[in-house]
Amino acid sequence: MARTKASAAAKKPRARRDPDATKAALLNSAVTLFDKYGYDATSVQQIVDDAGRTKGAFYHYFESKEDLLRDLHDKFIDYQLEKAHAVLERDEPADVLLKDLVIEVLMEPLGLYKSEISVFLHEQKFLSEEAFEEIRVKRDEFESCVVQIIERGIKDGTFKPLGPPRLLAFGVIGMCAWSHTWLTTGGRVTPRAIGEMFGEIAVNGLRA
Repeated sequence: MARTKASAAAKKPRARRDPDATKAALLNSAVTLFDKYGYDATSVQQIVDDAGRTKGAFYHYFESKEDLLRDLHDKFIDYQLEKAHAVLERDEPADVLLKDLVIEVLMEPLGLYKSEISVFLHEQKFLSEEAFEEIRVKRDEFESCVVQIIERGIKDGTFKPLGPPRLLAFGVIGMCAWSHTWLTTGGRVTPRAIGEMFGEIAVNGLRA
């Protein structure tokens, strides 16, 4: 009888660990706590307690709290970069591409990652220069996608040469990026609808 029970126990499948779920839980708890208390006032212990995980699990995925904040940034910037490169590959005029980029790359992601974007922009001041260097590489790549569209439009006469393309790109990005401070997800006016408005503003302001 004992042998039968032992055999049954041996055959019983072990509960599978889900590492992706553990990392996601830690990131979600960090976003919630950073938003509520601030990055500096939130401890690793508070994050693991809120996520229902252990410090061992935390340090398996993150070297430090700073590393976690960097991951929060990667979570939304990687998504935006993928979308930006997809827009650049389209065979469309520069004005169409710029409007698509404003809608699909700058505004719609706010509907998915508003909390992550808000927390990072508010708390990035706590990152060391070394940590921010890795972030800067991706942000420069993102900026370059906007600059390329504006340069293309100026070259083919679609856009007026109002100033340096990089400076114009800052204006387009800035107009959208800080809408996280007032955007309400789930409201009657969707991020896409706002993107269509902002896209018109950007395109009409640059159009030759």
